[in-house]
This record gives sequence, C-alpha cells and structure tokens, in this order.
Amino acid sequence: MEELLETILKVMQSPKFYVPVITIGVTILVINSSSKVVKKFVNRNSNSIEIKRRNTIVSLVENVVKYILIILAFLIILGTWGLDISGLVTGLGVAGVVGGLAIQDALKDIIMGCNIIMDNYFVVGDIITYGDFTGEVIEFGLKNTKIKNVDGTVKVVANRNISEVLNLSQKKSTVSIIVPTSYDESEEVVSKVLIKICKMIDKWDLTTEETEYLGIDNLSQSSVDYLIRAHCKAGARWDLKRQILALVKREFDKNKIKIPYNQIEVHNG
Repeated sequence: MEELLETILKVMQSPKFYVPVITIGVTILVINSSSKVVKKFVNRNSNSIEIKRRNTIVSLVENVVKYILIILAFLIILGTWGLDISGLVTGLGVAGVVGGLAIQDALKDIIMGCNIIMDNYFVVGDIITYGDFTGEVIEFGLKNTKIKNVDGTVKVVANRNISEVLNLSQKKSTVSIIVPTSYDESEEVVSKVLIKICKMIDKWDLTTEETEYLGIDNLSQSSVDYLIRAHCKAGARWDLKRQILALVKREFDKNKIKIPYNQIEVHNG
C-alpha cells in the first residue's frame, strides 16, 4: 500500500502529470472567463438592436480564441511529454497556408460578414436595397445573406459581394405618391380632395409626420400628375404606399374623379 502511495505521489510530482493538468485547467478557465468578460462588455450601454448585431461577431471571436487556446494547450502537453513539436508546428503552418488558399472565398465571406455586423450595415428584419433588389433581410450568416422581396422572391448574396447597400429601416422613410388625373378634372376640385386625403393619412399609426400635398408635379401626355408625400416609421413604406393608393382610389371614385388610362384613337380616312 505504501509503495502504491509513493508511486502515485511520484507520478503527481512529475511535470508530465501536473503540467498537462494545469494547462488544461488554465485553458478552460481562460475560455470561460474571456467569454463572460466579452459578453458583459458588449451588452453594456447597448440597446437590443446593437446587442443583436454584436452577439454574432462575439460568437465568432469566441470560437476562434477557443480553438487557438486548445491548439496551444495541446502543443504544450506534447512538449512536456518529450515529443518533438517543431515538425508538427511546421506542418500546421503549411496546412494553414494551403487551406487558406483553398477556402479564400469563404474567408472573404466571413471577414465581410464581420464587417457588416461591426459597421451596422443591417440586421435580420431590416428592409434593404442591394443593387436593384429591395426586400427584407430574412437570414444573415457569416457566408451569405438572404433577402426576400414583396413578391416572395429570395435573393441569396455572398457577403463578399456586399460592398454597399441602402438600409431603409434605420431611419424614417418618405413615400412619394404620384396621383394621375384626367385633364378634364378641375384642379381646384382635385386639390381639395387630395388635401382631405392627406389629413386622413395623418391619423394612421404608420405615419410619423404631417403628410404634404405638393400640387401638380407633371403634365404628362394623358394625365395631370399630382404629388403627395407621406412620412412613415422605418420599414413601413410599402404598407403605407399600398394603403394610400387604396384610399386615393376610394376617394376618387366617391368624388367621381377620373384616373386616366392609355387610350388609342383611330381615325377613318
């Protein structure tokens, strides 16, 4: 029994035993502590949108740091056991270079994904315009972003290709509505009806400021175009536009104001 205890004590006093134990313990402690500190720092003095943006990049950084610490701990343990780690380190370096070249597009996506989060380009739920495509961000990952427009079409964009976007949700939106009317209609009557419509729009929850009646905007070939401008909450411009157009149609029908459409006149001889 005494010999067994002496053997155990001798093993525990050996660097090959206590160095790996200490290394593993310190690695776990550092990983857990760094995660808590980073999350506490990120959540401090931040609103829910900012927290949502930053949590993604925090998760990425945590994973990278965790794997680096695990690799370092593994190398320390192998060195303590007397293994030659110089060849292993060289091999890891070569493998890293080869792997980096093979997945450079994926790395570009990840880096741009981090930039999107850090620079507050957008978050899930924002309405954005990418090129000529406008829609809601329904999914955002470190490799790609999915945007869904009002028709239900989903556009998948690699993050590395997102150099600039228009975010329609971060600020208040403005909706300009062109209302075409027949040349036969009285300007005074049409203006009176449109001013009434503007006052009705101001009572809606979607609007944030007083709706403006701007008068005649254009004299086109087949219509007199009037312009009204409404202001709404972020991301509500499409709903507001549809509701305004429906209201204009109802009020014009009620007041028997004609909305022109293209017609062709045929003359015989």
